[in-house]
Amino acid sequence: MKAPGFWKERGMLAWLLYPVSFLYGRISLSRFNKPARYKAHLPVLCVGNLVAGGAGKTPMVIAIGAAARAIGLSPIFLTRGYGGTEGGPLKVDPKTHRVRDVGDEALLLARIGPTIVARDRVGGAKLAEDVASSGDGGGIIIMDDGFQNPYLYKDLTLVAVDAQQSIGNGFVLPAGPLRAPLLPQVRRADQFIVIGEGERAPRLRQLAAKLGKASNHASLRPGKCNLLGGTHVLAFCGIGRPEKFYHTLDELELERVDQMEFADHHPYTEAEAEAILKRAKDQNLSIVTTAKDHVRLVGLGKAGDKLARKAHVVEVNMVFDDRAFPRRAIEQAQRKFSRR
Repeated sequence: MKAPGFWKERGMLAWLLYPVSFLYGRISLSRFNKPARYKAHLPVLCVGNLVAGGAGKTPMVIAIGAAARAIGLSPIFLTRGYGGTEGGPLKVDPKTHRVRDVGDEALLLARIGPTIVARDRVGGAKLAEDVASSGDGGGIIIMDDGFQNPYLYKDLTLVAVDAQQSIGNGFVLPAGPLRAPLLPQVRRADQFIVIGEGERAPRLRQLAAKLGKASNHASLRPGKCNLLGGTHVLAFCGIGRPEKFYHTLDELELERVDQMEFADHHPYTEAEAEAILKRAKDQNLSIVTTAKDHVRLVGLGKAGDKLARKAHVVEVNMVFDDRAFPRRAIEQAQRKFSRR
C-alpha cells in the first residue's frame, strides 16, 4: 500500500471519509485499551509507530538488537510477518522460508538473530521463551511493530516517528494514517524517536512533552554500497516512503536516471523482474534497491534470481544523536522487567 496524498492534509476527501474513520477509531480504541493478558518471562521492548506506512521501525529494531548484543544479550526478534502467509508462531529459517511465507522484515531480522513470526503476539512470546530456554538466543524480546496490540505486556515501548510524515492530517484510517486516536496512543508510549528532518514532528514532540514523554532524534544514514558516486542507476523499491530511499541515493551521489515504484511490501513477479532488467539494460544503468526489496527477489524464479544478483543493495543504518540511547532503552526495559 502507498500512502494516499490526502493523508497529508485535511482536504475534501479526508472529510468525506471522516465518519468511517470515527467508527474505525472507536473500534480500534476499544481494542487498544484492553488489558494485557500475558507477561513474558523475558523483558519485552517494542518498537512501534502511530501511523500506517514506513516510519523506520525495522532499522531501529536492528540498531537496538546490535546494542543488545554489544552488552552480551542474544535478542530474539518478534514480528507479525506482514506480507507472508504463515500465521505462526514459528521460528524463521532463512534457508527454507521465503518472503511469501514470512514476509520481508522477518527474513531481514533472521539474518541477525532468532526471529519469531506470530500474528498472535502472546503465542510468539511463548515460543521466544522456548527458544531462549534451548540456548538459541535470550535475554530480551525485541518486537518489530505491535504497539497497538494490547495482549502482550511490553516493558518498554518506543514509537518511531517520521519527521516528514509525523501524524499526517491527524485523522484515523481510512481518512488519515493514524492507526488509533492520537492522544491514547501518545499516553501509552514510553518514548518517541523522531527520524530524519521535517516540519511536522515538533507539534507531536510538544504534545509528548506535555504528557511527560521523552523524545529523541535519529537519522537513517547510508551504509555499505559498492557503487561509486556519479554512477547512473535505475532505482526500484516497494516501501512505504520511496523518498527516503531516493534521499539515501542522493547522499551517496548516485545519479538516479530512472526509477520504478511499487506498493509497500510488494510481492514481485517474474514479469516485473524481467521488466526491471530490460529497462536497466536498455539504458545501460546499474540497478539499485533496498535490503527489504532484495529479500523479496530470492527464490522468485529465474528472472528474480538474476535481478537479485545484479541489483546493488543500498544499506541504511539507524544512527541516534545520543549514541548511548539504545543501550539505555534496553537497560530501562530490564529494570521494568525486574520490578514486575
